[in-house]
Amino acid sequence: MSGCIARKIATFGVTAAATLGALGATTLPATAEPAADQTIIAGANAASPSVATASYHCVITANYGWRWEGYCNVYSGEMRTITYCADGSHTTGLWIGARPEAWDVWGNCPGSTWTRIVFQSRG
Repeated sequence: MSGCIARKIATFGVTAAATLGALGATTLPATAEPAADQTIIAGANAASPSVATASYHCVITANYGWRWEGYCNVYSGEMRTITYCADGSHTTGLWIGARPEAWDVWGNCPGSTWTRIVFQSRG
């Protein structure tokens, strides 16, 4: 009986791997390329910690060194943030879309400080 179960599991594993391989080879639909990035650099934009384009407007409301917080109004398309850290790492936020209310946005650099925030938009 255990040999029968082992064969079934092996057959299932081969079938699953073949299916996943076929999915990996499938061409995904093209996505719009991000528009020109807007950047806030730590310390450099202290007087005006905000960025604005026709499709979004973001304001940084708090800077804790390792973490920043703010909000973004997205008027059309989608946008996201990328936070770069002094230790060479970075974090990328999810794409957020247009809506009447502002989105809360933030970035973290655990154990480090953030050095710049890039705002990307598409669509």
